[in-house]
Amino acid sequence: MRLGVDVGGTFTDLLLQDDAANKTYRAKTPSTPQDQSIGVAEGVRLICEKAGVKPSDISLVLHGTTVATNAVLEGKGARVGLLVTEGFEHTLHLAKSWTPGPLFGWIVMDKPDPLAALKDTRGMPERVDARGNVVRELDEDKAIELIDDLCKSGIEALTISLMHSYANPAHERRLREIVQERFPDMTVSLSSDILPEFREYDRAITTVMNDYVRPIMTRYLTRIEQRLKEVGVESRLHIVRSDGGLMSAETAAPRPVP
Repeated sequence: MRLGVDVGGTFTDLLLQDDAANKTYRAKTPSTPQDQSIGVAEGVRLICEKAGVKPSDISLVLHGTTVATNAVLEGKGARVGLLVTEGFEHTLHLAKSWTPGPLFGWIVMDKPDPLAALKDTRGMPERVDARGNVVRELDEDKAIELIDDLCKSGIEALTISLMHSYANPAHERRLREIVQERFPDMTVSLSSDILPEFREYDRAITTVMNDYVRPIMTRYLTRIEQRLKEVGVESRLHIVRSDGGLMSAETAAPRPVP
């Protein structure tokens, strides 16, 4: 028995598929923006009553959500710090030269503010070339000084996106170790994990966006799982991806931007 849950701004919609009886059941309940897990739990109770089954009979829970999208559109994500290779502090601000539409787009295009502010960006003393060769060893003493200053400034998450880390992630991983040793509660994402591809802007902005919504998604998915357990659902929660695939809640929480 499979349950699909879609949480909208006004209503939470549920669809229960009973494969054994070849029947489907639908339910709709008001969403609860203050804590959307409340509306989900109420919807589960409602649809199980309608189908005459117990929540424990549900073998699979599929959930589609726009929580991360809304956080980006409304500017309600986390304050993200960014570590880049020294000299590339303006990567997010320079962005790309491509603009939509004709040449006139250069005049009318309004670039959005980067999700990691320049004041929350630090350049790391290191360099790796495109073949993965270390051109400049990481200066750990200087890096620690910069990391301490940034992490004590009030950031909620930290992105590490160094030049050519897709070819050699050693410096990114070492910086993560330093951060975790000194600030164990800090959320950290590496560009070499999130998007191990060339083009520093694409890699950096994708990883920053992951950190921007990560704390929100972690809290949200934790509450949803807790509510489902409270109403008696024993199956694992799976999140529907934008490409139509699925990922577990455990995977979606640290990597909401896969």
